[in-house]
Amino acid sequence: MTRLNIVWPLLVTTLLAACSRQPAAPAADADAAAAQEIAWFEGTVDEAFAYAKANDKPIFLYWGAVWCPPCHEIKATVFKSREFIERSRLFVPVYLDGDTENAQKLGEKFGVVGYPTMLVFSPAGEEITRIPGGIDIQAYANILDLTQTNLQPVSALLLRTLDEGVKLSPGECRLIAYNSWEQNEKLLAERNKKTVFNALADACPEESVVERSMLRMGALGAAIAQSTDKENPVALTDAEKAAALSLVNGLLDDPLLVRANIYPVLISGASITTAITAPGSEERAALQAQFLTVLDRLAKDESLFATERLYTAIGKIRFERIDDAEKEISPGLRAEINAMVAKADEQTTDVYERQTVINAASNVLDSAGMTEQAKQLLLAELDKSEQPYYFMVSLAGIEQEAGNNEAAIDWLKRAYDAATGPATRFQWGTYYVSGLLEMAPDDVERIQAETVTVVRELEKGRAFYQRPKGQLQRLEKKLVAWGEGSEREAGLAYIRKNVQSICVTIPAEEPARATCEGFLAPA
Repeated sequence: MTRLNIVWPLLVTTLLAACSRQPAAPAADADAAAAQEIAWFEGTVDEAFAYAKANDKPIFLYWGAVWCPPCHEIKATVFKSREFIERSRLFVPVYLDGDTENAQKLGEKFGVVGYPTMLVFSPAGEEITRIPGGIDIQAYANILDLTQTNLQPVSALLLRTLDEGVKLSPGECRLIAYNSWEQNEKLLAERNKKTVFNALADACPEESVVERSMLRMGALGAAIAQSTDKENPVALTDAEKAAALSLVNGLLDDPLLVRANIYPVLISGASITTAITAPGSEERAALQAQFLTVLDRLAKDESLFATERLYTAIGKIRFERIDDAEKEISPGLRAEINAMVAKADEQTTDVYERQTVINAASNVLDSAGMTEQAKQLLLAELDKSEQPYYFMVSLAGIEQEAGNNEAAIDWLKRAYDAATGPATRFQWGTYYVSGLLEMAPDDVERIQAETVTVVRELEKGRAFYQRPKGQLQRLEKKLVAWGEGSEREAGLAYIRKNVQSICVTIPAEEPARATCEGFLAPA
């Protein structure tokens, strides 16, 4: 967790979701908003869908977790905004925490993996769209408005546009552009993402300037990903590079387009510049200068959320290292980062907002090679955070990188012990076991005992589905790799035998039973 690992999203990031702040509302409006709250449905998810159908109301389903920094950010901004609260009255709003009983089973049913995921369903239960995290409050409200206008689901619009060549209306274009594609990869399965997003942009009306820019940037992101694919790279043509340069130059000149494409601008300027300009060229120097000017402006923009301002530093770090990934950052940028982090730390007083702001700040410090500052920031946060175990994994990573394996394992154990909820405890337990496999591989008895204890977490919440299932499969691969050798093979046999005693407690007809029984099964 100590290394910022951001993959440039096709449209708007969800991994590092952040919501742009709006200008401060008048006091009367703020008081009115504070007096309201979202009336989350009280009952099961199945009951919510039945209620929605009977009352002809669409469903807004929020899938989150108490520890998730982007979830905290959405709760602290979007879910407190008057615009969103008012729209929520037109829906059946459902909150599904990943640690509640059967939550992961429902997550598998809906095909959701990451926190947070926000889905809108028709009254009949058909998925309309998935809303990404990194958009501003008014955009959330606008998307909810759109889903009230009997638009076709994104899946149907996609097929109609790509396979039948039908043009999109302004509303359909907006729904398409703001859909969270990363949270439903099945929509684009077997399709070339670059081709898809360019085709969707072509299908949008000319007046949909913002949406077309988002789709074009999605196509560019896909093209860059293809060009750097290790197994089958597809280089950008000169014509594609020229078109992309024109696109990016125009975007950076327009503050509205910058805000709509905030994370590609914040995070990916260096990779874009590298992909579409030649080393040492005037075009590269000019584009880099243009990006840095925009980053300077965004860093001072108080209408942005604190994490977005902090992540301007990531963009600058990557530009300083554009020709040398190991280059030490300049003293000037180091001082700027220290000042930014100190300001964000001082000004963020809400405990829930701090979860995402301190996470972002530590990521920035670590990316800059300022590891000791990151460590001290995280240590200071442990007594302030409602979920300190989230930061303990980052502290473990810092200690492991420094070669302090015993301290790293201790942090992972402390994090696991502090975590709450079956799915969450299992996730943090897998971090702990993975740490043992990496840093204490010869401690066979400890590894086998702790692995069985961690897997037993899933029994408590019947959570052998979706996120935990994927985590279980990744843990299995690590255990198999570790288990080469006679003594370790015996350790694997011990783990498998004891996990099977867990599996028999699951009803035979449940898919979770097969997932459990398949763990470490002989090839």
